[in-house]
Amino acid sequence: MVEKKQVVYDLMLKYNGPLSVEDFYKEVDKWAREKGLEKEIKRKSEEVKSKGKRIEYAVELWKSPAREVKHMIKLRALFDNVREVSQKRRGRYVKFNEANIFVNIDGWVETILRSRWTQVNPLYVFFRTLYDKYIWGIGQTITERYEGPVQADCYELHKRLKSFFELYKIKVS
Repeated sequence: MVEKKQVVYDLMLKYNGPLSVEDFYKEVDKWAREKGLEKEIKRKSEEVKSKGKRIEYAVELWKSPAREVKHMIKLRALFDNVREVSQKRRGRYVKFNEANIFVNIDGWVETILRSRWTQVNPLYVFFRTLYDKYIWGIGQTITERYEGPVQADCYELHKRLKSFFELYKIKVS
């Protein structure tokens, strides 16, 4: 039995301006490698429309700090109206993409509880919940113990992507 708890809900980032979609992918990969996270691409689709391309990118980053715990960060990015622009800068033409971007980040803690004695019987689960909530409120459950690092990683990724977009805006202009 697996217990999933969502720690970070819909951490959003919106951006409209110049960027490189490939550099965005590289930035996410670089951050995941720095954090020691494994990456699984869930969706990477591209649709050509009259105004420009529409790219959808969904990736799941995860690691297991303990045997029964798994940290998961779900990143969904939607690039809308992506078009290639070339601009003359210092005597040379520079090519880059321009798009409307929406990024959504969710953080999850997944705990495997199949080997614990409290998962054998639903009555044990009920008593464990009562005991944890009302009698022994001092300690933390396994899931609560690992929430902090997931939250920190999600907010750090949000900050990193925000600075990536701002840096690209400065680099192009």
